[in-house]
Amino acid sequence: MDTAALDVTTAPFTLPPDAKVVAVSELSPRLQARIGPVQACQAVVTRPGYRVTTRLVPGPFADLLAEFRSPSLMSDAVLRFARAHDQDPLDVMDLAFDGLASLVEARILVPAGSPDLAMPQPSLAAGQACAGFEIEALVRALDDSEVYRARRPDGAAVALKVAGRNRPHVAAVLAHEARVLAQLDGCDAPRLLAAGHDDGRAYVAMEWCDGDPVAVVAQRARASGHRRRVHALVSQVLAAYARLHARGLLHGDVHPGNCLVKADGHVVLIDFGNARSSTATGGLDPTRTGVPQFYDPLLARAVLARRIPPAVDAKAEQFSVAVLAYLLLTGLHPLDAPSEQRELLRRIVDRRMLPFTARGVPAWPEVEAVLRRALSADPAERFPDLTLCADTFARATVTASTRRRGASRDAAVKSAVAALRIDTATSPAWELGWVALRAALLLDDAELLARADVLSSDASAGWPGHAVAVQVARARSDVRLERQWTAAFLAAAQSAAARERPGALLAASRLLDGGHAFGEAESVAQWVRAEVTQRLARSPRPGGPGRSDALTTYVALLLTKAGVAPLQRAARARLERMATAAASGHAAESTPAGLEWLWALAHEVFADSRFLRLTLATTLPAAPLPRVLALVRRYQLTGNTRWVECARRVAATRAGLMSPVTAALIAVELGAPERMCPAPHMNPFVPEIGAVATARRSETDV
Repeated sequence: MDTAALDVTTAPFTLPPDAKVVAVSELSPRLQARIGPVQACQAVVTRPGYRVTTRLVPGPFADLLAEFRSPSLMSDAVLRFARAHDQDPLDVMDLAFDGLASLVEARILVPAGSPDLAMPQPSLAAGQACAGFEIEALVRALDDSEVYRARRPDGAAVALKVAGRNRPHVAAVLAHEARVLAQLDGCDAPRLLAAGHDDGRAYVAMEWCDGDPVAVVAQRARASGHRRRVHALVSQVLAAYARLHARGLLHGDVHPGNCLVKADGHVVLIDFGNARSSTATGGLDPTRTGVPQFYDPLLARAVLARRIPPAVDAKAEQFSVAVLAYLLLTGLHPLDAPSEQRELLRRIVDRRMLPFTARGVPAWPEVEAVLRRALSADPAERFPDLTLCADTFARATVTASTRRRGASRDAAVKSAVAALRIDTATSPAWELGWVALRAALLLDDAELLARADVLSSDASAGWPGHAVAVQVARARSDVRLERQWTAAFLAAAQSAAARERPGALLAASRLLDGGHAFGEAESVAQWVRAEVTQRLARSPRPGGPGRSDALTTYVALLLTKAGVAPLQRAARARLERMATAAASGHAAESTPAGLEWLWALAHEVFADSRFLRLTLATTLPAAPLPRVLALVRRYQLTGNTRWVECARRVAATRAGLMSPVTAALIAVELGAPERMCPAPHMNPFVPEIGAVATARRSETDV
């Protein structure tokens, strides 16, 4: 199908019968572990019979896809969905179009009447003979080939890959894979058993390898809390690819699905259909393919420019293998990887590896240094070869087990939380609820989570309490309650007094960050977008930025980070004016507090080191809580553990100046500083931040 020549706005599309849209909650525990931590309302979309990547989508987007179970124009499907969910059709189309277009490109959504609607059917049945092997079961049926589990005459298991009928071009691919397997001779790969043609169809038979996908094994290792297990696994993976390169071969299609781990821990690489010689240099390769998340910058740049890509070489594959290593170590991509492919490719070209702390993972300096070098944008700055990269990684210091190190941390957090007296006369219940929620997430404590639910469920608490209740409902994966509290929050925020409106606006934008923009959340997004637009229309404050300027710009950046609104030109202009003033040292004396949070967010959104420098150069707040949070924020941006040590010293030396609520919150956030996040109602752009980071002044914190 020529998607480039297809007008997706005028052609009716439909989901093929074999397209699967399955809620994450309905997947097996093994597959959920492979996917990693996601929202309960999300779904996976795939088409098992085609060479497509499974997509993870928000639940409402899955509902939109259901409109294509029968042929429909995109505009008609969006209109029906918008009416059913009481949404603006134009907003829905704007938010969903890129996702729908990517599914068209992947042949998950196909034009009505297209040959691509047909499901690929297996051509061999159990018990049937093929090339002297007895077919046992179909493993995978693709549009151009089939993979079976079969048996040799002596009963040994075999993986049999057979070209599809009327797919003569696949014969060359299978012959190439057979030559590669013969060259490897079972080294970190299945051993070749036979290859040739049977009944006019090409085939390759290889040793059957029992093993788990490397992503599943990595998830188990991370969950154990023992970094030595994760380090050993990734060392094995790097060493396997290094040995492959040493034998003169490049894999050509690096991603977790092509790497298995046997019960004895041995790593096996599979699927060598795209393998290339490592001795070839330069040139272009129009047949080069792969999974976009693992593209190196030169390949990403070529695809963006619609040019023939450069042939894969050892330095390019080193980059892809390092992406895989980062993924196994953290569970996440080294960049904030959006679902829209062109934006992902732009970020691969323009942005560099995020520190582990920016992914909610404790810093690991020596390991991160290895990956940072292997992920350099300039191939010349990477390791000379993958062998040196693997050896350097293997020698990296393995930090203490997170589980062993966490015992004293957990005890300190429990002690601090236990010291809280549930006395709403001095602290609102929802403030205590926020502390209980953060502690519950840190300790994985269901009882604390239930306590947070009780404390935050006061219907009269106003928008701050409702914002906390939304977060508690999310932590409990209770979609019904999340919607209920989101609606209550929006009603309270819209009716808030003028002096409270900025804080409510900030809380709303934080609730949107990381969520989706459908249902009640979309109503919140519409309100925040309207408020921000109105505030940006006002003239900037004369004499330098004020609290309102900083907060409005911060909210606009949060909306961009959450993917619910592009950054308005006026917001970017204000950000640049403030940045220029701060960098030149000419900022007015009235410059608001908390600008380090604005610079930190700008660095995340734009990946611009200028904003990181501004963050690190900003004077720290004096009060204990905002000072600790600002230090931890620097740790998250840089991965430098000295910021956490500074934060711990502040907490220890000023313990006598803090209320029990403040002390408990600090203990919780220092328990897992890489996962610290500000409370929804925290407004950093005020001189002092109260017990749970509100704008209320606390005498003990001044």
